[in-house]
Amino acid sequence: MKIAVTKLKEKSEGIRELFSRYGHEAFIVSTMQAGEPTDPAPLLHLCEMISNGRIDILIFTSALGVEKLFEKVMPRNVRIVSVGPKTAKKVEEYGLSCEVIQSFSSENFAEYLGDIKSKTVGIARAEVPNPELTGSLASKGATIVEASAYSLEPAACEFIDILKDVDSVIFTSARSFESSGFSQDLAKKLKVIAIGQKTADAMRKRGIVPEFVGNGTLESCLSHLS
Repeated sequence: MKIAVTKLKEKSEGIRELFSRYGHEAFIVSTMQAGEPTDPAPLLHLCEMISNGRIDILIFTSALGVEKLFEKVMPRNVRIVSVGPKTAKKVEEYGLSCEVIQSFSSENFAEYLGDIKSKTVGIARAEVPNPELTGSLASKGATIVEASAYSLEPAACEFIDILKDVDSVIFTSARSFESSGFSQDLAKKLKVIAIGQKTADAMRKRGIVPEFVGNGTLESCLSHLS
C-alpha cells in the first residue's frame, strides 16, 4: 500500500524503512516545519534544573525534543521515559538508557510512572501544550517543569497533490492535520488513520472520522494495516 504520512522533515529518519518492513511504501509529507521556541526561557530553566540535579524524571514525546534538549544539556542520574521506540532510539544514540512507553495518553503515563509523589518531572516537548498530561501527573503529587524544545509552523508543501497517488494517509498529530488542508471529500477516497486519540479528536471536529486510531505510534497504525 502507498501511504502518505505527515512527518516533520527533522523527524522522518527511518520512516521509509519502517513502512517497508510492513510491506508498505511511505510518502513523507511535512505539513509543518520546526522552529525555535517562541519563548526560550522555559527550556533554559529546564536545562538549568537538569544540570543542578533537580529533575527526577525526564519525559520525551519526540526524537526532535531529545535532540533539541541534548544540544544544551546532557542529563545524568535521571530516569528518562520516552514515547515510542524511535524516541527511545534517539536517547540511546547519546549513550543514555531510557524506558519506553508504547501507548501515549495522559492516563497511561500517570499509571506507568507509578508513585511520583514529591518527584519533579521535566517534559521537553513541541510547542503544543498538553494540559491533560501535566494535570494527571500533578494530581499524583508531582511537580511539573515543562518546556517547549521547538515550535511548529505551517510549511508550504504539495500535500493535496501527493494524495492523488496514495491509498492511505496517516496523520501523526492534531497540528499536522490542521495544517494540511485535508477535506471531507478527500476522506471519501482514502483510508484515513489517526496516530492517536488527540489527532482523531481534531479530525472529528472537522467532520472526518478516522478509520483507525493508533496508540500514539506509527507501529500501531502499520500493524493494523497489515
